[in-house]
Amino acid sequence: MKILLALDPSKRTMDKAITFAAEKQAQLTALFVLDTTWNDYTGHDWLSGSDSRADFLEYVRDDELVSEMDSIATFRTRCSLDCEVKSATGRVTDEIVRELAKGDYDLLIMSHPFRRGLEVVRDAARVIAKEANCSMYLVREDEFRSPVRPDMVLPLNNPAP
Repeated sequence: MKILLALDPSKRTMDKAITFAAEKQAQLTALFVLDTTWNDYTGHDWLSGSDSRADFLEYVRDDELVSEMDSIATFRTRCSLDCEVKSATGRVTDEIVRELAKGDYDLLIMSHPFRRGLEVVRDAARVIAKEANCSMYLVREDEFRSPVRPDMVLPLNNPAP
């Protein structure tokens, strides 16, 4: 069995993928996708044609690189299995689907919602499910810790009292 873990900052998702791979004696590959689509979002707004746009795109690129290094380092620290780690560059959902097809995986494990910093990759699970050639296992976070204020915890799965 071959498992692809779509890497984001979620330690819970990493742990679920590692545990599942160990239990099934499966081959686990982790994929981090550097999102290069910010240029699309900022191409026709107030940043167009200004130095601010270039500065913003450089800031986002640097933030993505830090996120990649942090996510991969965290995964390697948590995973005692013989795992492969890959990186790709492009639209996050497109690159995950491309890797699924190329690697002939049996299962994709990813966070829901799928995050990058403060950003949630919109409709990631739905978009990937349409194209995926394998089963998907979505791991929902119980809480969200703000990268800006790590001491602030927002419950996601807890019903109101």
